[in-house]
Amino acid sequence: MGLKGIVLEVANIATAIACLPGSYSFDGMIFTNALAPVTSWVPQLNLWWVALAPLFPFFGFALLICLPRELRKTLRYVPIACLTMSFFIAVAAAIAIWPGGPVNEAFYTLQWTLGHIGAIPLTLSLAVDSLAVIMLLMVSIVGLCVQIYSLHYMKDDERIGWFYCIMSLFLAAMLGFVLSGNILLQFALWEIMGVCSYFLIGFWYRNKAPRQASQKAFLVTRAGDVGFFIALSAIFVAAQSFELSQIFATAASWSPFLLAVVCLGLIWAAIGKSAQFPMSIWLPDAMAGPTSGSALIHAATMVVAGVFLLLRMLPVLTLYPLAMNIILAVGVITALYGGLLACFQKELKRVLAFSTISQLGFLFAALGVGAGFVAAFHTITHAFFKALLFLAAGAIIAATGTKYMQEMGGLAKRMPVTFASFSIGAFALAGVVPLSGFFSKDEIFKALLHHGHDTGNYLAFAGIAIAGALTAFYVFKSWFTIFFGKPQTEGSANARDASTLETVPIAVLAVLAAVTGLAVIPLGVFLGYPAGWPPLYMVAISTGVMVFGASMGFLAYAYRTQLKTTFARPSYATASAAIAADTYLNALYQHVIIRPYFWLSYALWRLDVQILDSAVDGVTWLYQQFARLSYIFDVRVIDGAVNGISWIYVAKTRAAKWFDDHIIDGIVNGASWSFVLSSRLARIFDVRVIDGFVNGLGQLSVIIGGRLRTVQSGEVQWYQRLMLGAGIVLLAAFVIVFVLRGL
Repeated sequence: MGLKGIVLEVANIATAIACLPGSYSFDGMIFTNALAPVTSWVPQLNLWWVALAPLFPFFGFALLICLPRELRKTLRYVPIACLTMSFFIAVAAAIAIWPGGPVNEAFYTLQWTLGHIGAIPLTLSLAVDSLAVIMLLMVSIVGLCVQIYSLHYMKDDERIGWFYCIMSLFLAAMLGFVLSGNILLQFALWEIMGVCSYFLIGFWYRNKAPRQASQKAFLVTRAGDVGFFIALSAIFVAAQSFELSQIFATAASWSPFLLAVVCLGLIWAAIGKSAQFPMSIWLPDAMAGPTSGSALIHAATMVVAGVFLLLRMLPVLTLYPLAMNIILAVGVITALYGGLLACFQKELKRVLAFSTISQLGFLFAALGVGAGFVAAFHTITHAFFKALLFLAAGAIIAATGTKYMQEMGGLAKRMPVTFASFSIGAFALAGVVPLSGFFSKDEIFKALLHHGHDTGNYLAFAGIAIAGALTAFYVFKSWFTIFFGKPQTEGSANARDASTLETVPIAVLAVLAAVTGLAVIPLGVFLGYPAGWPPLYMVAISTGVMVFGASMGFLAYAYRTQLKTTFARPSYATASAAIAADTYLNALYQHVIIRPYFWLSYALWRLDVQILDSAVDGVTWLYQQFARLSYIFDVRVIDGAVNGISWIYVAKTRAAKWFDDHIIDGIVNGASWSFVLSSRLARIFDVRVIDGFVNGLGQLSVIIGGRLRTVQSGEVQWYQRLMLGAGIVLLAAFVIVFVLRGL
């Protein structure tokens, strides 16, 4: 059956219960096979388990972060076990998708829908393509070697548990970054890597240099991240999605303005993250952290992230020719800048730091001419030999007790294993046949040479060729200085190879640095690129560049005393000072950015204190005066008027009360008394007069009736006499009335 069949069978058994072929959903996740025809020979296999590669290191981080220091120190082996699982997953994934396929054409995609922005779904996804798998292998291998190396290298540090905790998060973020099929997820993991680099560089935070270096790295890379955020916003506006597949499908129809914003923003972000000129100032200072942390940052995670971002977004960048020219120019300048300064460094780790800057320039130059496979190939080879060199440098510095190369010497006999491993890494960096660096650099030279042939401009090729010669120069100069001659100090004389835990990872990386270049053809097939053996003319060019630089390096070592005397002359004072100050790049930032920033801050402070605060204080004073006048006006006028009105009202009320009490009440009381009196008089008049008169009339009537009753005697003669008497009386009355009227 073979190894491939065994891996496939194991994967099938593990996924048979939960997975179905093709496109399916599980627990809110969408799984698709994007290249079913390509992988038709394994239709039953689903690669959802590749997503576990970043989850295992994250589990190690989550476990250690919650534990106290001593227990965290005891469980420092857990992150190694977790990353080992990630390595096996990467190996299984590589076997499962062999022979691979074109970059950015995912074999499987795992997608989560988080919500919606308006009507647009907000998704996160992991995409398994050939580039992601090969980067998984590289990151997990380098990370494992660094973690195993750190077991002995960091054994005396009381915070070793915290070191492994942060390293696990760093590796989890990088593994997730290369697997991400969504640029929003890439941005989140990009930021996590920035925070982790801050903690690793400033691990020995009690010392001033690591503390300042971590702050410098964090601020410079954050300045670059602004470009990523702007590009991210423009991508969503243009593509209406963060999915890479949707971005690549719609990029050709974007407006020129949005395309420019996206490309320039991504380039700016990559320049900051990958320490390209002029934002490379943070990388040499990052040496202040532990050597194993530096190896991880410089070889497989932090600085590689910027290159990988441009490599992943290359289909978009190629639509904007100016962006490609910018990448090419920045890469060539950075390669020359880093290589030149590496030639004059005295500290071993600073040589490697500037070497990293230079090699990252090589990668940018390859991307600038659209050579994606070449950039990926050199990224892998560089990760192996640069991690090897950093780990070997850590062993050398620990054994000799010095970081300065001129204080070493004669270590070839005293540290033979380290010498052999370091030599492989150094020669691979210089481009010696048949080591890995030769093949990857040869591909870069070839790509730039063909680009020059197509455009008629060979400046980029010339610049990279010079940078290659500089690489060989500082590599061989440093190699001779460290390992040959006489020991310069007692520490160098007593140096010995490191422990097994340190030499084994170094040896593994040495093997990989030696043989990876020989895999150029199968690696090209895996990434969908028709790679082949370098032609003889390119072998001659690459070897010629290397031999020239190596010869100059040997001469610089052999005549170092004379050269030191020569460069000490006054005529070279300016150049020597410039090189010692890293070509004044930090001073340039100090004078162009930092000091103007502080001056502007001071000016704004003066503006705030003397003008704005004075204006505010003046307005406040006017307000206070107005408030006082308002208070006086209120107390003296308004309150006086109100009080006067109130007094008048009270006085009026009192007068009204007196008028009511004495006049109205007097009138009412008098009227009441009069009414009562009149009532009493009327009662008396009624009782005494009316009732008396009525009663008197009644009594009179009774008396008269009684009297008249006696008149009725029944005698006619009596009645006649009464009538006659009455007539006489009436006649007399008429006569009297008539007489009175006549008078």
